[in-house]
Amino acid sequence: MKKALLFAVLGMAAASQAGAQGLFKCTVDGKVTYQSMPCAKGGAPLDYPPPPTAAQVKAAQARAQEDRERADELVVRNREARARQAKEEEEASKEAAASAPVAKSSCDSLRSRREELYGRRNENRRNSQLDAMAKTQDDIDKLEAQYTKASCGPLD
Repeated sequence: MKKALLFAVLGMAAASQAGAQGLFKCTVDGKVTYQSMPCAKGGAPLDYPPPPTAAQVKAAQARAQEDRERADELVVRNREARARQAKEEEEASKEAAASAPVAKSSCDSLRSRREELYGRRNENRRNSQLDAMAKTQDDIDKLEAQYTKASCGPLD
C-alpha cells in the first residue's frame, strides 16, 4: 500500500512537471502524435486538469480508509447473521426431530389409509364402477399430498 502511494505521488509530481511544460497534439500526414513542444503546424495545445493537491490526496486516502472500515464492519455483521441463522435452523431441526415420534404414528395411519383406498379403487375397477373409482383416486391423491407434506418418506 505504501509503495503504491509512493508511486502515485511520484506520478503526480511528474505530471505536474509535464503540466508546466504543456502538452500538444500534432497531426502530420494524418498521423497523430503527442509532444511537449509546440507543433510545427497542424497542432493544438491540450488542456487537462491539474494533478490533485496534497489536501485532495489526503482526503481521498481518508475516504478509502473509511470505506475499508465499513466493509470490515459489514463482513463481521454478515458473519454474525449467518451464524445466528445457522443456530436457529439447527434448533428448528432439533425441535422437528423431537416431534418426529408423533409424526411417525401419523405416517403409519396415513400409510394404512392409503392401502385401504388403493384396495377400494382396485375393487371399483374390477366391478367397472368408473365414477366410484375416479372418486377413490381423488381421495388417494389428497392423502398422498398429506403424506408428502408430513415428510413421511418415499411412497412405495
